[in-house]
Amino acid sequence: MKIRSLTLVVFLGACLTGFSVRAADESPVSIKEIFKQPHPELADKEIIVKRIELKAGASAPPHVHPGMVTGYVESGTLEFQLKGEPLKTLKAGDTFFEPPGSHHMVARNPDSTAKTVVIAFVINPKGAPLSTPLEEHAGH
Repeated sequence: MKIRSLTLVVFLGACLTGFSVRAADESPVSIKEIFKQPHPELADKEIIVKRIELKAGASAPPHVHPGMVTGYVESGTLEFQLKGEPLKTLKAGDTFFEPPGSHHMVARNPDSTAKTVVIAFVINPKGAPLSTPLEEHAGH
């Protein structure tokens, strides 16, 4: 009975403070590196392939990539928007491209029940972070 009461208190506290109750390892967006190697022709670049999974309703905050990104929607639906461009709805089998330095404003799974999986192929400056949050949108 005490465990059930404690669980209810934690759940209600999370609801009242606006936090969702999740297991520590259950992130709404998960990214797994599946390939990385130095670029064979450009010594200052590396080639990276990532598998990005967005749970139902999940989104990534606005960000910028220092390198170029080519993406493939493996499954699900992805709402995608670069600064200055219209919002696009991509489905499984669709691709997208982000030139280096593009402001990636929207990366969202609009589906309320199914996950979205994206494979991202990146040519990145060697040692640079894959992305950096856009400061003007921090906290939004």
